[in-house]
Amino acid sequence: MSDPRAHILQNIRRSLQTAPLPARPNLDENPVRPPASDWSASELAERFASELTALSGQFLTVPAAQAAEVVARLARERQTNRLLAWSLEQLPVPGLWESLRAAGLDPVTPDIPRADGRAAALDDLEPITLGLTGADAAVAETGTLVLLAGPGRPRLAAMSVRAHIALITPAQLYPTLAAWLAARPDLAEQLRARSAGLFITGPSRTADIEMTLTVGVHGPAEVIVVLLQP
Repeated sequence: MSDPRAHILQNIRRSLQTAPLPARPNLDENPVRPPASDWSASELAERFASELTALSGQFLTVPAAQAAEVVARLARERQTNRLLAWSLEQLPVPGLWESLRAAGLDPVTPDIPRADGRAAALDDLEPITLGLTGADAAVAETGTLVLLAGPGRPRLAAMSVRAHIALITPAQLYPTLAAWLAARPDLAEQLRARSAGLFITGPSRTADIEMTLTVGVHGPAEVIVVLLQP
């Protein structure tokens, strides 16, 4: 055995013998949480909001009847009136498009050709900075949105914009990803009819080799989840 190697192994052995044990946790300060499967509806919403905001996302809870008003306010704050949106039947609020138009907004669901005219269609959508979608699931454990893209559900609405607004309902909150998968025995069939599955956990983050973090390079710089209550 070479001397350098022997020296390294000796240091490891010494450290294992003398390293102090961590202090016993104070269970009074860190109460044991119930299993995720036992969380109530309010606990699911609270955990999802906590995880999302820890990732610099935003979480709002509003009555479903105020959805258009909230979306319009978010659009005005971002100085835009054009939305890259899922189609009306794919959103969880009936008549939402009509309400948005009445508020002066212009929701657009793109029909992008695969060949001729594709570049021009994408050029027309490129200036739109605000996206509006629904969701298939909201995973409380990690603050993750699950979106299955497809007809009437353009992934560009969640990926090519500066700010992404996702409308969810309490029924779409799941404690874990495993819980959602278990509740969707038809998922394999559904995926065959979809163009992509998106798992979105907070705003886009990118770091270079020096670990310099940049937000919003490969996706939205803002993710705003709006929980619609009855």
